[in-house]
Amino acid sequence: MAKIIKIPSAYVIDTKVVGVSHQNADGSSRQSIIAEEVNEDDLLRLEAEPTNAYDPNAVKVLTNKGHQIGYLNKQVAEQIHNALNNDISIRTKVSWVSEREIKGVGLRIELVN
Repeated sequence: MAKIIKIPSAYVIDTKVVGVSHQNADGSSRQSIIAEEVNEDDLLRLEAEPTNAYDPNAVKVLTNKGHQIGYLNKQVAEQIHNALNNDISIRTKVSWVSEREIKGVGLRIELVN
C-alpha cells in the first residue's frame, strides 16, 4: 500500500514498482534491467502511457537510459497521471532495491507545486 505524506506545498508518495517480473514489449527482461541499471538513491523517470489497454492512467517507470522496469500501481498512477498533465514538478528516487529471487524496487515520489 502506498503511503502519502503531506508537507507544505508538496506531497511525498512512498510506493513500489509493480510488474517487475514481466518482460517488456521488446522482449527485454525488467529483472535484468533492474540488476544492471537500478541502485538505491538513483533518480528515475515517469511516463504516462495513455494507450495502455488495461488502464488509460497507466504510468511507466523508466531508468535514466529509458528502459522500463515496471509501472506505478493503479492508485498512485491516477494521482501521478494528473500531475504529469499539469505543471507539477515530479522527482522520483529509488528508496530500495530488493535482492531476492524476484528483484523489487521501492520509490519515493515527490510532487511539488
